[in-house]
Amino acid sequence: MIDLHMHTSYSDGTDSLSELLDNAEKKKLEIISITDHDEIAAYIELNAHPDLRKKFSGVIIPGAELKTVYHSVPIEVLAYGIDYQKLKIHKIDQETLQTKTLKALTDIARNLGFKYEEKNLYIDRKNPEKQWASYVIAAEILSHKENEELIQKYGNFTPTSFYRMHASNKDSAFYYDETTDYISLEETIDRIHEAGGLAFLAHPFLYTYEDKKGTIEKILKTTKLDGIEAEYPLFSPMERKTIKQLAKKYHKYISGGSDYHAKTKPDIAMGTGKSNNLNIPSTLVEDWISKVRKI
Repeated sequence: MIDLHMHTSYSDGTDSLSELLDNAEKKKLEIISITDHDEIAAYIELNAHPDLRKKFSGVIIPGAELKTVYHSVPIEVLAYGIDYQKLKIHKIDQETLQTKTLKALTDIARNLGFKYEEKNLYIDRKNPEKQWASYVIAAEILSHKENEELIQKYGNFTPTSFYRMHASNKDSAFYYDETTDYISLEETIDRIHEAGGLAFLAHPFLYTYEDKKGTIEKILKTTKLDGIEAEYPLFSPMERKTIKQLAKKYHKYISGGSDYHAKTKPDIAMGTGKSNNLNIPSTLVEDWISKVRKI
């Protein structure tokens, strides 16, 4: 079993690098990739403390999950097998961006009539539950029973689903465009290739395009992506099948992972996903795994 999509406390997970490696070993995973958001600090720590590598007996593929944009919708690309010291990450001042986004979302919430406590609405990049504006506003709205009727009106959500369902969804009353701070999908792919890695479209069916299948197909057809994430805990069997069919049609590799965050996504388990709906064999990646860097 493998898991090529996991986060540590260097981004918005709650496991330290040491804890994540311990957990991966307990799960008896064969291949993993730590894919923190726009961050490679886990690999810097791993290089600085070689004894940490002994915690996990399997293969580690150096990776990252990079925020980018396609047709005004924020999306992510998974970088695999990168020379992490050469990866040119587009550094966004997330403290400033998320603070600005939270203010915009708070204004929207107020105008829609939602109750909230102003003192609870702040960004703290060191706290996984306060890093992202969408998570902060969603958690606060959900904490007030008085909001139940309005939540039903505008669409149910959780703190982790609010970003896709509302904040980045043009059809939602909560939509706020923060993509002007991102670089394009094409440039993101180029940077991954320059660092010697392969670029995979992350969790493609999560994005808020009206025609999801058509947009995924267009991305695969018109960009230099190397692959696409096909096995993911929030995908239906039909969505997984569709992705694999499109990957075959456009000669792209496929990958898969749990998107493990530990306590910030408590319903998602490393390796096995949601309610044990993942069990990714190493054969899924056998056509490309030998072509990338390993640690």
